[in-house]
Amino acid sequence: MSRLMPCRAGGCPENVDGGGYCPTHRSNNDRANDPTNELYKSKAWRSVSTAIRVRNPMCQMLHPERGKLMPCHNPSTLVHHRWSPRERPDLFMRTYDESGVSHLIALCADCHPTSDGTPEWQEAKPGSRVPFGAGKTKYFGRTVGIEYHF
Repeated sequence: MSRLMPCRAGGCPENVDGGGYCPTHRSNNDRANDPTNELYKSKAWRSVSTAIRVRNPMCQMLHPERGKLMPCHNPSTLVHHRWSPRERPDLFMRTYDESGVSHLIALCADCHPTSDGTPEWQEAKPGSRVPFGAGKTKYFGRTVGIEYHF
């Protein structure tokens, strides 16, 4: 059984098994008809996602431990888009963004955010010092990948 998480609709008191929206808010936020969801079903995406996870078998999230950014020790199980595909569909299958920063990030389920896209996340080297004033900034290791051009 998945863990209970609050409904993604702000202020809703309902808890949902595994996260997402409660039945009341699901119809307002249903992505079943969202064209972006069709991209996730494509053979091309499955190939890219598999390649990213093969090249990055461990979760790329870095956690602050004793002043250093240390890698998560869980296997990667999914690929996260740093920029939401709804905001930047041009980056959907791109390993890196136009600045050369990792865009597709292999994560474990525990480190995967519930939000759509996380452009505020920053790429860092595992073992590097936690930057002064980092606050709640999230860090991830650079993606080892290849560029696909479809």
